[in-house]
Amino acid sequence: MDSSANGRQPQAQEMVERIEKLRPWLRGQQPEAERQRRIPQESIEALDAAGVFDLTTPKRYGGADFTTRELHDIYRALGSGCGATSWVVWAAAGGNLWSFSFPDEVMAPVYVSPWVGNRTFALGGTSRRMSGTARRVDGGWMVEGKWPFATGSVHASHGYLAVFYDPDDDTKVGMVLVPKDSLVALDDWDSMGLAATGSQTVATDGELFVPDTRFSTPALLASRIEELTSEGLGPRRGGLARSLVTGTGTALGMAENAMEIFLGALGKRTIPYSPYASQAIAPITHLTVGRAHSQIRAAGLVADAAVSALDECERLAVNPTDSQVLQFHTDAAYVWDACASAVETLFHASGASGITKRSPLQLIARNLRAGSLHAAHTIDTWMENIGRDLCGITPAPTFTSVLERKS
Repeated sequence: MDSSANGRQPQAQEMVERIEKLRPWLRGQQPEAERQRRIPQESIEALDAAGVFDLTTPKRYGGADFTTRELHDIYRALGSGCGATSWVVWAAAGGNLWSFSFPDEVMAPVYVSPWVGNRTFALGGTSRRMSGTARRVDGGWMVEGKWPFATGSVHASHGYLAVFYDPDDDTKVGMVLVPKDSLVALDDWDSMGLAATGSQTVATDGELFVPDTRFSTPALLASRIEELTSEGLGPRRGGLARSLVTGTGTALGMAENAMEIFLGALGKRTIPYSPYASQAIAPITHLTVGRAHSQIRAAGLVADAAVSALDECERLAVNPTDSQVLQFHTDAAYVWDACASAVETLFHASGASGITKRSPLQLIARNLRAGSLHAAHTIDTWMENIGRDLCGITPAPTFTSVLERKS
């Protein structure tokens, strides 16, 4: 990976500037990306040359180590260019937390070998339906299953896959590291939004043997992170919540691009069957723009507060409290929903021309709403969760991702 001309790791602002130079290219590639249902290889190569995939490589193997704010700003720049591209980079980067749970002799070849694009993807764990199974054998595990929504799997060499290893106990879930070429790609990703992320289902062809060195659990991950953190080699604090907060940059970048597109077209549109020869002079337009602007601005301020809180945890060398983690989840859901609603408001005001596939506004609207429907971003779930906490109601056990399990 060529992060820069002299091999020096780029600073965050340099990364943003490189992405901004790529922005016209990324925007122009969006229709082709949707047609391919994945990020085109040409875009992957351009992003790789700019060093963007340093974000998806752990620091100890030469990857970037940006603060929460720096990552958020980078995803915001990417999202302004292509929301699906930003989503893929963000998802691939978040899954790399699992690299801490495997021995260095296992992980180093995965991340150090020459590669163009993201090297790994990670998924599963919230339920058996979204994961595989594993049974114990001499020297390892026999793994079998199907894993949907495998964002980042198209261009990766390896995957982290969640597996349930006890048929009767849903707390017994682990993660296996497998080469992607040992899996079957079902090429079944055909969605109304984020279609270009290539989030296909991957599956085993029967049972697949995975050695013990490539099997881990949340408890082992937590122990290994604690050990490495004490040595100054651990990841930045926040886990999945930090990943979700940085990912709000993707939503805000898309929303800001949508506002730019809408305002840029105002002078070119009339409002048929009205007295307004230009949409720009209609009071309803002013209300629409003001409402959407305020929603996007409010979402940005919520994201900013969460980003600041996470960077403060890092500065103080403390982990976020349970209450903070709950708030971070809620903040991320709020940002995605607010940005999606704001862009839908703009799309609604765009008139019939907005429904054509050549209109970038309809694509951004679909991508934002699709992102807001991700399980980790579902606004009603997180509003209920934080409302329950504020009312002092002790929650029942919840379905969480494998990254959040303690067993």
